Amino acid sequence: MTIHPDRLATAQDSPAPGSIERFQGALPRAAVRRVLGNDRRREVLRSLLAEDGSLPVSTLVARIADAEHDATAVTSLLELRQRVHVSLCRTHLPLLEDHRALAYDQVQGLVSPGATLPAFEPLLEAESLEGPVDSRLESQSE
Repeated sequence: MTIHPDRLATAQDSPAPGSIERFQGALPRAAVRRVLGNDRRREVLRSLLAEDGSLPVSTLVARIADAEHDATAVTSLLELRQRVHVSLCRTHLPLLEDHRALAYDQVQGLVSPGATLPAFEPLLEAESLEGPVDSRLESQSE
């Protein structure tokens, strides 16, 4: 059995109830880099932070596909939405759920904020994606 490194969870990684501020500093840098290292995952986190509660997966798919769509591209918007849906459901949402940034209900097709989502907010706000994730992590640790 192969254990995927993104899916490893240890007792150090889990926050005590009500201690998100302490947990933010204890969030492993590798996990933060992994989570923020993809445009689609960052957009999912931004969308969840902007909402008060759960979001349908279809809403996330539409937002991401619309943002990525290029009218001059050969790929239609419908095809792009299908590709985004597959990548979110098979890769990005499970990874974000493993890092407890969100809760993904596959049956109902809903995504809800997770315990570690607030830890990513300062990094996403400070960014607008002008610098690499590593430089943002360095400035957070100082």
